[in-house]
Amino acid sequence: MSTKQLISVTAILLLAGCASPNSGDDGTGGSAATGGTTGTGGAATGGSGTGGTATGGHGTGGETATGGVVGTGGIVGTGGTGGGAAGAAGGHTGGTSGGGGVKGTGGIVGSGGSSSTSNSNCANLSLAPSTTGVAQPSGAAGGLKVLDWAGFKGAVSFTFDDNTPSQLPDYSMLKATGAHFTWFVVGSWIGSNATTISGYKNTLADGQELASHTYSHNASGSLSDLMMNQTYMMTNFGVNANSMAAPNCDQSWSTVAPNVMFQNRGPCGNGITTVGPRDSTSAFLLPAYLPNTGESASSMTSSYQSDKWRIFVIHGFDSQNGTYQPVPIANVTSAMSSAVSMGYWTEGITNVGAYWQGQKLIPTTATTSATWTLPAKFPKNMCLRVTTTGGTVTQKGATVPWDDHGYYEISLDAGEVTVQ
Repeated sequence: MSTKQLISVTAILLLAGCASPNSGDDGTGGSAATGGTTGTGGAATGGSGTGGTATGGHGTGGETATGGVVGTGGIVGTGGTGGGAAGAAGGHTGGTSGGGGVKGTGGIVGSGGSSSTSNSNCANLSLAPSTTGVAQPSGAAGGLKVLDWAGFKGAVSFTFDDNTPSQLPDYSMLKATGAHFTWFVVGSWIGSNATTISGYKNTLADGQELASHTYSHNASGSLSDLMMNQTYMMTNFGVNANSMAAPNCDQSWSTVAPNVMFQNRGPCGNGITTVGPRDSTSAFLLPAYLPNTGESASSMTSSYQSDKWRIFVIHGFDSQNGTYQPVPIANVTSAMSSAVSMGYWTEGITNVGAYWQGQKLIPTTATTSATWTLPAKFPKNMCLRVTTTGGTVTQKGATVPWDDHGYYEISLDAGEVTVQ
């Protein structure tokens, strides 16, 4: 994949009442902008340039990766949406995950899962498998085991790049699937447009995730550009992203991301690999499946794999303004609904990634106790689901309650767990 330099994005379009800043991804024909993007102290002093505009969408072979996810202070609390019907009383209600997090209120029960009902501090576990009424283990104390993919069949994360024109107008259809997903935003392409900012910010209350796709969408890794988007996202959305998506899937970002993030969505393409529990995939090169233009729902659904994590990168649902490899909204929502109904954990990339990384911190040989240290930049209020052969599960001297979906939910922030 060739490296491309973002030139300048100068237009913010309005579609169905929502501002739509995308003018295609890194084009190849724009003329050089003259204003610069940042001034002293990080404030934009020359605007985003006065002349250049991207004209060609992505360059030949270029794809936009994604990666940032809502981090500490920005992850939606708990109890966001599940699948179609009204949320059951007693659904997961958890608190916010820090400044800017939105508190869930019970969520919506999905056909492939339901609201979680136990640990209100687990920001990544607002969705639960549909099985209920599971009795607490009554055997000998021990047998500690972390459930793969939070007890679901596998995991699927749908991520949407570039804040393209069709995303917010079609949001109600995405939400109706019961899936949680991730928006990867480019700060300079939204700018100060209040309608677009509020549109994306309002989705947090439904359990969606806002993450970083860098400020300028430059292909080559740049720490200053990444930090500019952190500032932009905190100022405008109240979130401090812990994950990012590399523009054009360029691997140069894999060495920049660890300075700011806890994971990065890296290589992408059609037919790309999935991630397995406890496997050796780099958290800063998470592979993403890039559907072909107009790809069918059945093709996307057939890429799901039991006991694996499939990450999708989709830009938009029509070809307006040069949207890269658009996939019809009906195909996307059908694939999302299928993931939910088939029993996959259909959740945002940060929540799944934190679980995947956290699981690897507890050795498979641990039976009655484990201790761990979280990696740098790891988001707060992340949890794991574990089971035992029997005994009482405690963390920091407090008893962890049994959830009749079939597990205990333990806090990764605690750094230890004991079965006695």
